[in-house]
This record gives sequence, C-alpha cells and structure tokens, in this order.
Amino acid sequence: MGNSVKEKLHLPTMIFCIIGCVLLVLGILLCINGKFKMQIIGSEAVVSGVQTATDSDGVVISTTYTLTYNANKSDYNASIVSNDSDLELGDKMILYYDFFDPTSVSQKRGGYYGYIALLLGLILVLKTGPRFIRIIRDNYL
Repeated sequence: MGNSVKEKLHLPTMIFCIIGCVLLVLGILLCINGKFKMQIIGSEAVVSGVQTATDSDGVVISTTYTLTYNANKSDYNASIVSNDSDLELGDKMILYYDFFDPTSVSQKRGGYYGYIALLLGLILVLKTGPRFIRIIRDNYL
C-alpha cells in the first residue's frame, strides 16, 4: 500500500495565500472600477477654452476647461472640470492619458493600482495556492 505524506500545517503559506486571494479580488475590482484605464503617460496640454458655471448669486460653482494636447502623434481635445480658477486661455498644464485610449485623460496619474494588486495577488495565489489546498485536504477534509 502506498504511504502518502501528509502536508503539515504551515501558517505562513496559508496567510500568504489568503492575502493573495484578497489582493486578486481587490485588483479585479479596482481595474473594473477604473474601466481598465491606465492614465500614466503625460502630455503637455494648452487651455483652448474656459467655461464657468455660476449659481443664482453669481458665485462660480465649477470651471470647465477645453484642452488641446498631443498623444500618440495625434492632436486631441478634452474637457475637464477643475477647481483651479487660475488657468486662462493659452496656459499649459500636464494631462495624463491612456496609451490605448488617448481620449481618456486625467489631471492625476492613475489607474495602475489595480494592476499592481492584481499582479501581486496572482503571484501569491499561484505560488502558495497548491500547498494551501494540500494543507486543507490533508488536515481538514
């Protein structure tokens, strides 16, 4: 008869696998929430239009800027709403865009947190998952 070696309880493996699962789910949720946009490439944009919205008392509620920028060797226009009321026509600012969708822009670099969590979670689950399953099978089932 075959003698099978039971996998002993190894708490660090179990903890890392659980952390990996949590990071994997968190990464998926962040990527879906960010609509898979990774706005990390910067481009200098020029303010080509300014439009303000005011309330009934004349107080400025928001300012919408039309910006012209170059991405992937093509010119694009984008509109952003900003609280920065110091910008005027012809002023320059940095916009961040997604390489695969240059019309998706942001004033802040972002969208990569989900990918980092997804990658780390996947590595941890692939590295510790098989041993975690053997531990559960041999000790609890």
